[in-house]
Amino acid sequence: MARFHETLRRLAMIDESFVEGEVGLRLDLAEKSALDPRTAALLQVGASAAMGSPGVSLEWSAARALAAGASEDQIADVLLAIAPVAGLDRVVAAAPFLANALGYDIAAALEDPDDY
Repeated sequence: MARFHETLRRLAMIDESFVEGEVGLRLDLAEKSALDPRTAALLQVGASAAMGSPGVSLEWSAARALAAGASEDQIADVLLAIAPVAGLDRVVAAAPFLANALGYDIAAALEDPDDY
């Protein structure tokens, strides 16, 4: 496999150890943070949505938030909390990717709301 194949594959899947090893970018919470991991992860979800991050980044941040103990409701509420600042377009764009990360097929629910 060509080196660039491996690099692009690992970046696309957000391989945290690869990113840290190659460019020295830590993706986890600083050891001396005043924030607990759950709060920090929820803030990262909000920041990702507010910046218009790609879907894979939104799904990754939601998975990290779940792993840190956040609930599905808390992750969804992050979108409501940032909407006045980030704008409705960013929140609407982020919603399907966060739904996917939470195991909710929003496309199917929009097609047949009576089943959901």
